[in-house]
Amino acid sequence: MKFIRFILTLPNRFANRVHMKPYYYVLLLLLPLRTCLAQAPATQTPNRRQELYDQYNSYSTKPVSTAGVPVSVKTDSIMEAQQSSVSNPVLPPTGAPDGNQRQPNTIVGRSGIRIGFRGGITYPAFTDTRPTSTPGLGFVGGITLTMGKGIVSFQPEVNYTRYTVRNNSVFGANTQAVDNVEVPLFLKIATGTYAGNRFFVNIGPYASYMASTSIDGKKMDVSNTKGRFGFGAAAGVGVALKAGPGHLTIEGRGLYLLGNTDSGFTTDSNTILGQATLGYILPLGSR
Repeated sequence: MKFIRFILTLPNRFANRVHMKPYYYVLLLLLPLRTCLAQAPATQTPNRRQELYDQYNSYSTKPVSTAGVPVSVKTDSIMEAQQSSVSNPVLPPTGAPDGNQRQPNTIVGRSGIRIGFRGGITYPAFTDTRPTSTPGLGFVGGITLTMGKGIVSFQPEVNYTRYTVRNNSVFGANTQAVDNVEVPLFLKIATGTYAGNRFFVNIGPYASYMASTSIDGKKMDVSNTKGRFGFGAAAGVGVALKAGPGHLTIEGRGLYLLGNTDSGFTTDSNTILGQATLGYILPLGSR
């Protein structure tokens, strides 16, 4: 114990001799300890990249653990993937049908039938000379039914027509009109498709029935008239212009009488019944 007390009093004695304060002496004693601590090698974290490099080149057999290695994921790549999935949605294959879109009307319709109406003027053209008769303008109106999807189709019609002639004689002038119900049965030959404009030709037979006659607007009795049922051949050319769901038709047509049920077949008629009409046809059974 005396030795320890002696050691503890040494700083005071040394300080009294060199005229220093006691805590300066304590600092002098701690200086070698600080130097030793500064020179001690610090524990460093192993260089992870160097270990991986040594393992790859077989410099070390120490197993490498990747349990604690954080996985680096670039947020830019994730954002680009999300943006591409939004801006580039998955599209159906080319040509695949889409139930929400209306398909172009390239065919007649589900049932293959088109219905329409037509109306216009009539004009009986004479192939011979008739000094006392002059053709006049009449009218025509009716419905049409076209059956077929291709270039060739069948087109029956029911029309009501009036043909007028102006007669001049020594007894005076008058206007005679004949009203007929005509039923043409046409073979239609058309170019193009129903998705656009078409040029067509109609050709076929027709039947007619004399409904009434009049002179200067006064109806005449035709109940005992012979040859009221007639028949003949008809032909026409026209164009169908795409307009909305259907087509606007413009047609010029001529009908030639070949006989009636009383006199039979004949080819000596000198009159061609001309018609110029506008019409509209549209498909049945289409969406």
